[in-house]
Amino acid sequence: MAEIKSILKPENSLIAGMAVVGLVVANYNLHNGTAASAAATGSWDPHLSTSNKKAGWTSLVMVAGISLLAKDANIFILGAATIIAMHSSYIHSIAVEPQLGGMALAPANQASAYVPAAAAA
Repeated sequence: MAEIKSILKPENSLIAGMAVVGLVVANYNLHNGTAASAAATGSWDPHLSTSNKKAGWTSLVMVAGISLLAKDANIFILGAATIIAMHSSYIHSIAVEPQLGGMALAPANQASAYVPAAAAA
């Protein structure tokens, strides 16, 4: 089986990985704003939830594309770890209820929640 070789040297691979980490953080901040502003809104705001999902998917496409172009697994590993960290951080910020000062459960009537066809009619 043919081996896929990275086009980057090891030291450049780390630099490219850190650049991708910066791009993922910038993408999340571009779509969601700061985590503090997300926590200041009401808990489980559907607009923030949708924006967070969009930031996750666009970051995943960006990380996968860059790592495939560079043929480097380190870029993908660092980028994917950053996506997981940023996504969970923003989900925590979205779940905070400012009046309670703590986490709130997701409402059952949230747009992303499953609704059976019989109940929707």
